[in-house]
Amino acid sequence: MKKPLIGITAAYTFDRDVHAQRSTYLRAVWRAGADAIFFPCAPDTSGCEAFISAVDGLLVPGGPDVSPQMYGEQPIPQAPTTRKSEDLFEIALIKEAKKQGKPILGICRGMQILNVAFGGSLYQDIPSQFGMQICHSQGQTIRDEGTHLVKMDEGCRLAKIFNSTEFYVNSYHHQAVKALAESEFKIVGRALDGIPEAIENADGSIMAVQWHPECMPQEKMFQDLFTDFVKRCSKE
Repeated sequence: MKKPLIGITAAYTFDRDVHAQRSTYLRAVWRAGADAIFFPCAPDTSGCEAFISAVDGLLVPGGPDVSPQMYGEQPIPQAPTTRKSEDLFEIALIKEAKKQGKPILGICRGMQILNVAFGGSLYQDIPSQFGMQICHSQGQTIRDEGTHLVKMDEGCRLAKIFNSTEFYVNSYHHQAVKALAESEFKIVGRALDGIPEAIENADGSIMAVQWHPECMPQEKMFQDLFTDFVKRCSKE
């Protein structure tokens, strides 16, 4: 049986002048039984139709802040580093994947750009705009441990995949969903302070989480997210 092919966006890294993505995403996809290919975030979107046609699903991973121009706001001082061309490229890929009926999985920034792509907005900086009731940005050196609790809605698709409605997650973000793109998504998981941690659409073709399950392969429930995604991407 042919393995599904998953497209993963690769962001431009300013300090090294390369397009790159963490290998943890690749390993999570490989463990789930799929192959993967990187899509470097290009300065134009002309190739997006062909890119999506070539793959069976789209994984939109973590990365830099989303430009507030994408949802009609001016940048605040706490959110200085954005790259609008990458936002536009990922949004074009997302919309093309939906048009072609290809499953989409978003992680961290991926959840944020999915929300923005369909008309939602973001907190540009959680501590200054929402409040710092719990830590959403743990130390980057320890990526395989959960630090704060997430509660999922009973009966949602993601809770069924995880086989749980309450668990600890790792967390590396200072932006988050503010106004939800309600025409497309439902919030199905939240941190205890109310910050959205998981969204999905009505038919389950698009799912996203705010934490980094690819960094916690020792937790079967998190690898199950990629296994389910790859299964949905399979043409067999």
